[in-house]
Amino acid sequence: MESYKQKILGCLKEAALPLGVENIRVACNIGNWNTALKHCLELLFQGKIRGQKTSKSWVFWAEEGVSENE
Repeated sequence: MESYKQKILGCLKEAALPLGVENIRVACNIGNWNTALKHCLELLFQGKIRGQKTSKSWVFWAEEGVSENE
């Protein structure tokens, strides 16, 4: 079974633009918004994705050349 973090990495790599937490949650079939945010923030902390806090929420994107297996 693919973990949420792997799903999020795959989703962000395919996205043309940065995605908000709700878009990531729906695309990855994550039931809870807070769970999606938690995994995104963990990936951000690990340096696997990039993110920015906006006035409303967070947006996340993947850098080119970042491996899912790192």
